Amino acid sequence: MTVNNLRAAAIADAMCDIREIDATGIDRNSIELIGKRLLELAKNRDLFPWSDFPSLASNDGSTLYLLSQDEDHRFALYIQSVADATEAPPHDHLTWACIAGIEGEEINRRYDLEGAGEPKISEEVCVEEGVAIGFLPDDVHSIHVQGGALNFHCYGNDLLKLPARNYWNAKLGVWLKKKVRFPIIDARV
Repeated sequence: MTVNNLRAAAIADAMCDIREIDATGIDRNSIELIGKRLLELAKNRDLFPWSDFPSLASNDGSTLYLLSQDEDHRFALYIQSVADATEAPPHDHLTWACIAGIEGEEINRRYDLEGAGEPKISEEVCVEEGVAIGFLPDDVHSIHVQGGALNFHCYGNDLLKLPARNYWNAKLGVWLKKKVRFPIIDARV
């Protein structure tokens, strides 16, 4: 069997399990189970080498590769590849999300919201090999990578099909709505 066939089979098995977890209802416990399943998938590092998922300079240091997605745009699995550094300001997802480490470190800051004002950091988690973090649709987090990282990002719905999400603009001191428009490379096999 080729690496692509082994990768496709491992992804299909993981996504089948994730669909079953989702079918029981999404809460903090089910998000934790999805994170654990993604970490099992991440143990197959030979199927997800950085060389197959390079970060492209044209994408501001961060590249998303779509690995799996249902025809109805649910259950989207991506690899995010960061060559050196990238950041995402505090934002929500409008769907559940899980991030699981493969290689490198991605700092995730979770925030408490007090009204419509500035978000306050409530937790910081370093997503690295063996570590996952999950979010409910209205949870807010930010991402900070220095030195590169390769991680799974899994969502209940396709990022490009979501409505405009909430982002904190620290310079203006306000929440803004923004539609995701970054390029995603289709790496499904």
